[in-house]
Amino acid sequence: MAPLLSVEGVRKSYWRGPHETVVLANVSLQVRAGEFFAVWGQRGSGKTTLAMIAAGIGAPEQGRVLFEGVDLAGRRRGHLPEGISWVRRGGELSGDFRTVLDSVAVPLLGTHSPRAARRLAGGMLKRLGVADCAQERWEDLTDGERTLVAVARALVRGPRLLVADDPTASLNVLQREEIMGLLRRAADEEDLGILVTVPDMPDMAYAHRVGSLSDGHLTVSGRPPEARGKVIEFPDQQSA
Repeated sequence: MAPLLSVEGVRKSYWRGPHETVVLANVSLQVRAGEFFAVWGQRGSGKTTLAMIAAGIGAPEQGRVLFEGVDLAGRRRGHLPEGISWVRRGGELSGDFRTVLDSVAVPLLGTHSPRAARRLAGGMLKRLGVADCAQERWEDLTDGERTLVAVARALVRGPRLLVADDPTASLNVLQREEIMGLLRRAADEEDLGILVTVPDMPDMAYAHRVGSLSDGHLTVSGRPPEARGKVIEFPDQQSA
């Protein structure tokens, strides 16, 4: 089966005055449909840079990124390619929308009526256990609720690939288990490809395959999807 996402020989560096820091050096990885791939690295290791390039938001200096066999080079940066959803650290970090429901519905407004968009958004919030947050404002949510809402907004678009940058950062252990379990379940049940960066190694236990990013280099360990057992069910109650 051909990979859904293929990152091939990617290099990225940043300059601070006359000094160059290479954060990604010849990094390659593949994510297939239905696969949950987690990347761990210490702060400043280049995880966010890798996630942004993989999602098509950023561009590499060398190498290429293919999504469903199509090179993402040359496309308009800052806008997600069709079929890819993005969850950035801390969620949406926006109070511009009147309610959480409105925020989650926004990605659907180009293809659905406002009423249908709100109905589908409400269904996704219910599925992730945060239906009670629908009429709340972003700034009134807990960190755990914000992360679940951000994931709901990403999933409601019906993507084929989800890229998430440290979605478990700032969460407690139980919240981390809930988020990672939900993502794993989405990969298993929706045939969704997922690439997620994580701040702590225990979070990697839910992934089919894992990678460690250090000094610009990615070391990948593979496990077949069937190697994992049962994971956390979608919650029936609102997350704390």
